[in-house]
Amino acid sequence: MTAIPDHRRAETAVPADVTSSSPRAGVPSTIQDRTLETPRIAAVIVTWNRKEAVSAVIGAIARQTYPTRLIDVVVVDNASTDGTTEHLRSRWGPERVVENPTKRAHEPDFQKVGREGRRLVPNEAGLASLTIVHNHENHGGCGGFNTGFAYVDGFLSRSSEGGDLGYVWLVDDDVDLPPDALEQLVTAGQSDPTIGLVGSRTVDFNDRVTTIETTVYLDRRTGRMTDDPPPHHRLAATHRAWITQVGAVRGGRGYAGLREVDVVSACSLLARWSAVREVGFWDYRYFIYCDDADWCLRMARAGHRVVLNLDAVVYHTPWHHKLTPARAYYAQRNALWMLQKILPARELRRVTWRWMLAAMRQSLVSGFHRRIFQADITRRSIADMMSGRWGKLSDDGPPAEDLMGGLDRVGALRRDRVVAVMCPNEACLSWAGELRVRTGEWLVGQGREGDIPRWVYFVRNDVPDTPDTPDTPDTPDDRGGPSGPVERVVYSARWRSKFRRQAKWMVSAPRAVVVFDQACDFPLIRGAYDVHVDRRRPEMAQIDRSGPARIAGFLWRWKVTAARCVVFRSRLTPRVLTTRYG
Repeated sequence: MTAIPDHRRAETAVPADVTSSSPRAGVPSTIQDRTLETPRIAAVIVTWNRKEAVSAVIGAIARQTYPTRLIDVVVVDNASTDGTTEHLRSRWGPERVVENPTKRAHEPDFQKVGREGRRLVPNEAGLASLTIVHNHENHGGCGGFNTGFAYVDGFLSRSSEGGDLGYVWLVDDDVDLPPDALEQLVTAGQSDPTIGLVGSRTVDFNDRVTTIETTVYLDRRTGRMTDDPPPHHRLAATHRAWITQVGAVRGGRGYAGLREVDVVSACSLLARWSAVREVGFWDYRYFIYCDDADWCLRMARAGHRVVLNLDAVVYHTPWHHKLTPARAYYAQRNALWMLQKILPARELRRVTWRWMLAAMRQSLVSGFHRRIFQADITRRSIADMMSGRWGKLSDDGPPAEDLMGGLDRVGALRRDRVVAVMCPNEACLSWAGELRVRTGEWLVGQGREGDIPRWVYFVRNDVPDTPDTPDTPDTPDDRGGPSGPVERVVYSARWRSKFRRQAKWMVSAPRAVVVFDQACDFPLIRGAYDVHVDRRRPEMAQIDRSGPARIAGFLWRWKVTAARCVVFRSRLTPRVLTTRYG
């Protein structure tokens, strides 16, 4: 057991409206004067390697119109490597920094939480308290919030000074909050004691105008989440009437008031603490994704309403901008676990079987289209769901490395080598040109003008400005120049066309095959390495060994998993909850 050091507060100046706990200008007196009626709030923020972003979130909470003297904030640092804990300690002067060395988030081991670990000087944000819990392992968003719940339950749920805890406020570390965000959430919660969860309307972080998420419902016949309830849903009629007023669930107009929904996002979510104690915390198995949806559905089953307050806004990045093969793994595995808690046996088997069929088909297609590691991750989402393998994905593909250095490492940047680029759409074709130019510039900068490789673009014939005939040069620069020669292989969506284009490359196989954003529908059989480039980080790549042997190994694993799916379906039964961790 290690004592928590008492650090001096930083000298950084903070605006007066942030540090003061006295009534502030612009804050309604009805809020300021209702200390005895206004509930205490515990805000939990989970962060990993975003020290500046999470610091900004603390600042946004400190600027809330809701009385900051009633807000306890717990920041859970998920073993960041960018100095997050030290940065927050220096910037905000938390009362406590608590070490949590546990390897399992649902078995917390909070080190030395007592008066001896408390700073005598209040935090710089003017909050009731500010605590940093430093996890020694990255437990994901799910484990991070479970850490926060456990800390709140053990050390903040009761207070002789401010009364019992009213709500816990879940906040992501990459959001921004308008000053009335919490006040709007609490107002909704206080309006009806049967409300267990209150969610926020999500507005695009960048333009601060476009609404990107409002209502979310579960279609129990498919197991999928939808913006609009299916026709058989109990809220379908009232939802249709609402849509006629606002125009659309996203980017519409006149959003206001409360909407009863199935699911709200945890990027800014208020939960009644008494309901949390009754229903339990998040399912410890999830790591990331579906944990909030699972919680919402469990709350509703326990009789607590789940509502969206359209007047409570949170600025956030659209979730699909963050999607990767590994994140898709969590979303798929966890969604199937979630359905095991809410669907009756017969319906559960039917819905799960359809999910497994779709996932296994997607995996097979990826495996034959230069996406072996993505194919294996998709297959594992089903295999691990069946095996009950929880937590973090053990292998999310090759490590990311510098794109130019990686191409050079695998021997692709040589005069006699061929680099193929898959261009099934216009964006990929444009990126291929950028990559070719950049590679030429990089080699010239290295004094290796003679090492510029030969480029081949595999372009689908419905891409704009693509010639109808195969193997046709496009522009003068395509025929040569400082970026090297390029050849276009034009194919159609028909399998016959794709296989006819294989013959030449069975003899002269490309050294590297570049795939942008996992977009590839051409089954090129030969090619030494697959180079996967995520356009959100165009300077990096995941490089994977390819070839017939690799494909054969994947196919064997795929067949074994497919056979297990048949057996699993016949034995599947609903899950019975036995712990407070889902």
